[in-house]
Amino acid sequence: MLFLPLHAKIGESYRDGIGSILASPKGWRDSHLSSNSQPPTGSSTLEKLNMERTAISTSLLTVCLVLAACRSSFAIPFCPAQCVCETRPWYTPQSVYHQAKTVDCNELHLSRIPWNISVDTQVLLLQSNNISRVTSELQSLVNLTELDLSQNHFRQIQDIGLTNLTQLVTLYLEENQIKELPDMCLKDLVSLEELYINHNQISSIGSNAFSGLGNLLRLHLNSNKLVAIDSHWFESLPNLEILMIGENPILGLQDMNFHPLSKLHSLVLAGMGLREIPEGAFQGLEYLESLSFFDNKLTTVPKKALRVLPSLKFLDLNKNPIIRIQEGDFQDFPHLEELSLNNMEDLVAVDRGAFSNLPEMAKLELNNNPHLYFIDRAAFRKMHALRTLLIHNNDITLLPREIVSTFPNLDEISIHSNPLRCDCLANWGPILGNQSSLKILEPQITLCASPPHLLGHSLQDVVSANWNGASNTCLPIISQQAFPQQLNVSLGQLLTLNCWAMADPAPQFYWVTPTGDKVTSEAVSTSSIEDGATPKKHRMQDQGALEIAHVEPEDAGLYTCVAWNAEGAYTRSVSVYVDKSSWHGALPIGGHHGLVNNTGALVIQAKSVHAQSVVLEWKFHPSAGTSNHEVAQSKWVSATVKIDNPQISYTAMVPIDVQEYNITHLLPSTDYQVCLTMEGTEQTQHSCIHVTTKEASFAVEMVAQPSNVALAAVMGSMFAICIMALLVFYMGRRMKQKSCHHSLKKYMQHTTSIPLNELYPPLINLWENETEKEKEGTMDPQNSQIDTSKTYMW
Repeated sequence: MLFLPLHAKIGESYRDGIGSILASPKGWRDSHLSSNSQPPTGSSTLEKLNMERTAISTSLLTVCLVLAACRSSFAIPFCPAQCVCETRPWYTPQSVYHQAKTVDCNELHLSRIPWNISVDTQVLLLQSNNISRVTSELQSLVNLTELDLSQNHFRQIQDIGLTNLTQLVTLYLEENQIKELPDMCLKDLVSLEELYINHNQISSIGSNAFSGLGNLLRLHLNSNKLVAIDSHWFESLPNLEILMIGENPILGLQDMNFHPLSKLHSLVLAGMGLREIPEGAFQGLEYLESLSFFDNKLTTVPKKALRVLPSLKFLDLNKNPIIRIQEGDFQDFPHLEELSLNNMEDLVAVDRGAFSNLPEMAKLELNNNPHLYFIDRAAFRKMHALRTLLIHNNDITLLPREIVSTFPNLDEISIHSNPLRCDCLANWGPILGNQSSLKILEPQITLCASPPHLLGHSLQDVVSANWNGASNTCLPIISQQAFPQQLNVSLGQLLTLNCWAMADPAPQFYWVTPTGDKVTSEAVSTSSIEDGATPKKHRMQDQGALEIAHVEPEDAGLYTCVAWNAEGAYTRSVSVYVDKSSWHGALPIGGHHGLVNNTGALVIQAKSVHAQSVVLEWKFHPSAGTSNHEVAQSKWVSATVKIDNPQISYTAMVPIDVQEYNITHLLPSTDYQVCLTMEGTEQTQHSCIHVTTKEASFAVEMVAQPSNVALAAVMGSMFAICIMALLVFYMGRRMKQKSCHHSLKKYMQHTTSIPLNELYPPLINLWENETEKEKEGTMDPQNSQIDTSKTYMW
């Protein structure tokens, strides 16, 4: 049976019935008259005629209304099942407000795009479905300005069917499984301004993949699998303003990587594992305002690469293993407004002149750096616009008042969650006193950590109650975390021993070498020249650091830093061990100074020390003249750990891709020399450490030696049996004594007080003593009493 559409059925009935009658009034009359054998006469005939004409008119009107309704319903299709169709606010990439006809089909588990979407739809939302291929469903949507296909199952960009979408402005394709962007794959999207294709699996992009996207303003390529950045990609994107390309396993940046992006304003390079930035990486980015290096492997500030960014306003270096902010790292940035240096696990110090000539900087963040102890009093220069200083949750004990006075327009400061010293009132008074207008953020948790009698007190309350403008100096304290107890160095390398101390007034320094020489900033210590050996020199830098230009075996020993002021002196010492395994006369083995540890980058240290085991870890730190890139790019082929002492010596191979190793079966309380050798195709790294295992305890021996546990159990059982036998024998002997009346209580009453040292060690001594007393006879009960002032172990 054939089913016709509604409008076809209506048209057919119209033609076959009423339509044929209305087409000819004469026909209607003939038809009417033929049904009556006699012609109509009188008023009854006119009445019947009028009634029939009225009925015909009503039927005609009804048919017209039905036809109009059908036509209207087919001009505007129904909304797809389960989707929401409505007019919603929509903003352009330039934040211009519009009203857009929106079809929302998000999270419906659709496997294909609905076919009955209105052609005048402007925004189509299909996020979180199961769509993997589009055929022709989008071809009729010529008015589409925003398309969201994120979180679907697309594997190829060609499967999305993006042709004919010439009005599309925003395209969301994130969180699919797209692996490649071939040339010309987006050429029809001539109006596209925003492309979000992050969180895919893209490992290859053709040189002309973005051809046709001349109007693109924002591109998100982050969280893919790109290993290199090709500047040719960006030649088709002259108007790009925002580029997010972080969280890709990039092997490294290259000079001129972003040169075609002359209008770029924001660049995000987060989570890429970058260890260094080439000087010319940002050439051509004269209008770049925001730059993020969040969560990379930078150990120093890439100041040379940043020099070419005259318009830089916002810089993010959070979560990088930078150890020190050095002089000139942030200098001469005329438009820099905000700088973030947070969450740096290795940051310990901010040197003199680290921040200089930053006339527009309004906010500086130095938060959550657990080892940041030292900020030089002259670290900040020419920063008159600074209004917010956030340095909370560090290891800072004292913020010198000279720092705060550097910022004449400072409005607020945050120093909570630091181990603050509250005995330096002369320092804190000008900052927090009653006459200060500076706002302290979170004052209720800005607490004192020392001295002990002020522990837990509010710093602001202590200052308000005790500071009266009088001088109140405090003793220097050298940072324990920034001053290691021992240091392992290799021959020939430059060694710098830092000594950071905080006090009020500022401390002065000198060093005492292993030979007893005193090294000050005014003098250079030169040891005596013996047997024609090269003289060694120790030089002290301005901030208290001791420098040894060329480490030799004789440089090993204990170095002591002394920080002092009018209140007194504070000292800390470090033991320096020099690896002598490659020393042969005056040169390393092989006669070439550069063959062993030619970068001086390998540093080994003991992570944890136990009685019979040691956990080692090692890192690579570049020395002077060696870049992080050179160390990172070294291809290691083997790694060897050698353990050596007079009782034991062996060598073990370790995996080259680990940086931690557990050495077991060691002897307690024994000194070992442990050396690690990393051999590569271009260099060999070598570093040693001296480790002394801890003393053994009974509990440790039981855990480490299962056989000892069994032996201890057997010995304990035998000892318990002996003790019980002795007690039974002893009690039997005492039962025979009449004076005790077979009672332990009476025995105690007839026995003189027994000191504690006669009860322990063992009870056998007590038994022997009692045996001797039996021979002497029964004691007088009246003269015997228990000394309650002593402790008994009954």
